[in-house]
Amino acid sequence: MMIKRILIVEDEFIVAHDLQMILQRAGYQVAGIANSVKNAHIILETQAVDLVLLDIYLKGKLTGIDLAHDLMKREIPFIYISANSNEKVMEAAKSTCPYGFIVKPYRDRDVLLSIDIARYRKENSNNMKLSSELFMQDFIIDISLKSLTWQKKILAIASAFQPYIPFDFIALSGIAKDGKRYSEIGITRKHFDQYDMFNVDEFLTYTGLSKNEYNELNKLVHETTADSIYIGGDFEAVKKAAPMKNLIAVTYSLNANMVKTYHLENGDQISFSFYSRTENIYQPAHMELLNFLSGTLEKKLVHMIEMEKADAKATEKGLATGGSKPTTIKAFENIIGKSTALLSVLDKIKIVGPTDTSVLITGASGTGKEEIAKSLHRLSHRNNKPIVAVNCAALPPDLVESILFGHEKGSFTGAINTRIGKFEEADGGTIFLDEIGEMPFDLQSKLLRVLQEKEIERIGGRRPISVDLRIIAATNLNLEKEITRGRFRLDLFYRLNVFPVHMPTLQQRKTDIPLLIDYFVQKHANAVGKNIPEIPQDYIDRLMHYDWPGNIRELEHVVLRSILLSSKGKLDASQLEIDPSDAPSTQNGIKTIIDNEKEHIMKVLDLCKGKIAGSGGAAELLGIPATTLNSKIKKLNIKRL
Repeated sequence: MMIKRILIVEDEFIVAHDLQMILQRAGYQVAGIANSVKNAHIILETQAVDLVLLDIYLKGKLTGIDLAHDLMKREIPFIYISANSNEKVMEAAKSTCPYGFIVKPYRDRDVLLSIDIARYRKENSNNMKLSSELFMQDFIIDISLKSLTWQKKILAIASAFQPYIPFDFIALSGIAKDGKRYSEIGITRKHFDQYDMFNVDEFLTYTGLSKNEYNELNKLVHETTADSIYIGGDFEAVKKAAPMKNLIAVTYSLNANMVKTYHLENGDQISFSFYSRTENIYQPAHMELLNFLSGTLEKKLVHMIEMEKADAKATEKGLATGGSKPTTIKAFENIIGKSTALLSVLDKIKIVGPTDTSVLITGASGTGKEEIAKSLHRLSHRNNKPIVAVNCAALPPDLVESILFGHEKGSFTGAINTRIGKFEEADGGTIFLDEIGEMPFDLQSKLLRVLQEKEIERIGGRRPISVDLRIIAATNLNLEKEITRGRFRLDLFYRLNVFPVHMPTLQQRKTDIPLLIDYFVQKHANAVGKNIPEIPQDYIDRLMHYDWPGNIRELEHVVLRSILLSSKGKLDASQLEIDPSDAPSTQNGIKTIIDNEKEHIMKVLDLCKGKIAGSGGAAELLGIPATTLNSKIKKLNIKRL
């Protein structure tokens, strides 16, 4: 994507003029300067614009954030340029998915660098969009040619949609030329690749409605089939206009809806109504994908519908039922759970996994960021090459450059041999940079070079060395705040953050706790030679009522301790050293992540009686190298007995 014409939306004349001079000196065309959202719309209606520099606070009632929502619909990239704002405003700004932030006061290079990063991110976004469109098109054509029942074809298409159009429920309606329904199908998501299809009779049994009550609610109104996205207030309004939508939403706890109706060659209509438990999830890009697929689906659905009609006549039952069996995805073999929050993450990595796009995984400590990185690697074409994990926080400050980039013999005192760095070790594969926020600032420019140029230079080296690798990074820090504090490079952040993946806390996916308990009991009981035939309900209940500041890692250690203390194969809830009343309040933030990590390490050290390395040591229980644990003990100022 070439960025040539840039619109400036800024109500301070001096700032706007300064931006204009910066852009023109760099060879960009300024499409205009608008001091309000109203004036910006006038320019956008009359001129082609490649990028918008957008102030948050503007003249008039509307803000830059209001304009940003319109820019999202138009698919015009924009960069916020504003003084520091309060946290609430910044969160609202981030929700509009900007291509960058420039903080006043700024330098010329900050503006130009942000534009370059926006171009890079837009190119990656376009490539991802084209890839998803072509994949779905090819998949639909391929599945239509297979010798499968119509139910299995519909389920296959639905599951293929999931990574690109997230849903927890789909209602499909077949409408004949005379405007009457002849078919209704419901599809619910049960697990990552597990879906259930059901008919009207089964839905009636599930809801307890009579057929007359159902028919009264299920009137065919405009809102049922009109192409539209219903989120927020619009979703609440459409539930009142279409009672069946309200019934579905209440029954399955759904909070957003998107409708797309396809007009088939035989005169029929097939309406896809996607629902999600996640609020505000549906965006114009989702509808664009469905529109792109119109030609393919309208041709291929005809044959499936004819099969369904024939099946209905043969069985005289209206609709047959079907269901997909759980599929074991090797890429996700160590990721346990089926909560909506977790499945949303898995859907994202299924999209980005096969690509070479950089991924930034964010989330609190103990949420499983490294397992996600491993899954991304398994899904990639690089999976026959190594994934090299580096904990940036554990690297000795005086050796970090040598460890990452390598050194030549004699390049410094003690360099008696040439050393291959971690980036060269990962050549052809993936490098996972954990705790990227802890990387020294002066080395971040060298990492940026790896991302941009695909080459590294050893200490003492005379020539650059090409490397072919994918970079996945993870952090539990707020990198935007680290940027404002001068600890992290803005350009590096946006290069890494092309495809962000945020890991939910265990508090946000509590329904996964019983599954995780069962997994950890099986894993560790076998390892320590104990037989735990069943898990008591009071034990599960006690763990369900705790807030888990240490997330999955803390849960695993608690379960392991219970196994070690178990007698006669029984887990004892009374021996659990957790108290729901002592858990930090996530709303008021009584404890920081650092406090939680420190407390967690101290508990594990106490359990291991101070032993760090070796079998049964704290490092083994924590799942980290002993060197990393020693580094954390020093950094967190933990006093050992």
